[in-house]
Amino acid sequence: MRHRLTFPTAGLTLLIAAVLTWAPRAAQQILATRDPDAARLVTSDIQNFWRAFDAAPVTNIGALAAVFEREYFDAGSPGLRDFVRFRIETARALAEAVAARRRYYAAIRETTLALDTNPNLKESIRGAFHRLKNLYPEAVFPDVYFLIGRLSTGGTASSAGLLIAVEMNARGPGTPMNELSDWERATIGQVADLRYVVAHELVHVQQRIRRDGSQTLLTNAIGEGAADFVGELISGRKNGNRVQHAYGNARERALWEEFRREMHGTDSSRWLGQADRAVGRPADLGYYVGYKICEALYQAASDKTDAVRTILQITDADAFLRLSHYSGGGR
Repeated sequence: MRHRLTFPTAGLTLLIAAVLTWAPRAAQQILATRDPDAARLVTSDIQNFWRAFDAAPVTNIGALAAVFEREYFDAGSPGLRDFVRFRIETARALAEAVAARRRYYAAIRETTLALDTNPNLKESIRGAFHRLKNLYPEAVFPDVYFLIGRLSTGGTASSAGLLIAVEMNARGPGTPMNELSDWERATIGQVADLRYVVAHELVHVQQRIRRDGSQTLLTNAIGEGAADFVGELISGRKNGNRVQHAYGNARERALWEEFRREMHGTDSSRWLGQADRAVGRPADLGYYVGYKICEALYQAASDKTDAVRTILQITDADAFLRLSHYSGGGR
C-alpha cells in the first residue's frame, strides 16, 4: 500500500523502509521524523510492568502471567505490542523468566524507573540524536519505546519505532547476578549505557545495507559493526560490546583469518545472533569484526563526516571492505 507523507508542526514525518534488526526479517515501513526533537521517548510500559509485577506473587507463574497479560500487554504501547510478538512471545514466557530471576528483577526497579526520575538519561539520548543529525543531515528519527522484557535482547525495532529492553541495562552496584546465565552476566549493562543501545538501533534505521538471512556473513557483520561504530561516535560510549572487544583485540589477526575464510558464506550462526549458544569464546564476534572494518576506514579518512556517510550508505560489503583496507590489525 502506498502511504502519503504528512507534515505536522513538530517536523516532517515520513515512512522509510528499513531492515531493522539482526534477526532475519523482511524490510518494513517505520514512521520517523527528520527533527531529532520530535521523536518521542516513551516510558509508560516500564511503569505498567512494575504495576503488574506487584499485583501477583512472583512464585505463582500462572497468576503472574495473567497479570502480565492484563496489566502490561493489554495496556501496552504500540512498541510493546510489537516487542511481545518479536521477542517476549507470551505472558507465560515472561512470567517464567521473571520467576527464574526474581532477585535480579526485584533489584532493578529503581534503575529502570530512572528514565523518568533522572532527566540526564533522556537528555543524553536526545544528545546522540543531535550528534547524528550534525554528522548526517538526512538522518531520520523514529519514536523510542522503553520497556521490560525477558532478558532476550537489548534492543530491536519495528514499524512503531525503536524498542529498547531496559532490563538488559539495569545493573548497578550490588545488583544480584547469581541467577543469570554467563551470557546474561556478560551482556547486561548499566542504565547509563542506554544511550549507546538507542544509538546502535538508530544507526540501523539509517543504513542502506540489507541484512537478512540471505546475505553473506560479511554483509551482516559490517551492518552490525557499522551500527556499533557510528553508535559509539554519536553516544560517546566506547565499545558497547566490551567482552567481544577485549577478546578480539587480543586475537585480532587470527580472528580475522578465521572470519575471512567464512565471510562469503550465508551461515552467520558462529558469528552473529548466538546469545548464550556460543561455546569456548564470547558470542557475536561478528560485531567486533564489522566494527574493526569500519574503524579502519574512518581512521584513514581525512574527512570524518564523509567517512560516516560512506559507512551509513554501504550497499556492497565487498567493495566497502576493499575501501577500508582492513587486514586484521593494520592497513
